[in-house]
Amino acid sequence: MDYSKKRSEYAEQVAVFLWAAMYESMYPDLWLMSGSIMGGTKIPFKILAKWKKSGMKKGKPDIQLPVARGGYIGLWIELKTAGGKDPSSEQVEYLKRLARAGHYCVCCKGSDAAIQVIKRYVNGKIIKGGSQNVLFDERQNGVYAY
Repeated sequence: MDYSKKRSEYAEQVAVFLWAAMYESMYPDLWLMSGSIMGGTKIPFKILAKWKKSGMKKGKPDIQLPVARGGYIGLWIELKTAGGKDPSSEQVEYLKRLARAGHYCVCCKGSDAAIQVIKRYVNGKIIKGGSQNVLFDERQNGVYAY
């Protein structure tokens, strides 16, 4: 992917879901994957307050795949732009709590990194406690497991 023009988090998330739509016939569980509402965009205060009252929490990861694989009960991804910021303290805390509850949780920098994680997860190549979970050189490929 050409990152000469920096894409927004929203654009990165759209790229992941466009890929998922194209490959759903190969990976039927992708139909269950969902994303956060307007990840990485600025939300007006009135709307944000309304969402919080209805149960939305700060730090919730951007992508969820509620499918058990490799000893995990689901996959959660906090998606950042390629070469972008690190996750906030609230995002890290959310990922750590989900990981303690049995989910596979990662922060991915860019849609390409997220797609690689999703493919490995749905193919059963990420195993709880397994050495095969070391997907990439984290600094080069932007995948940080929790």
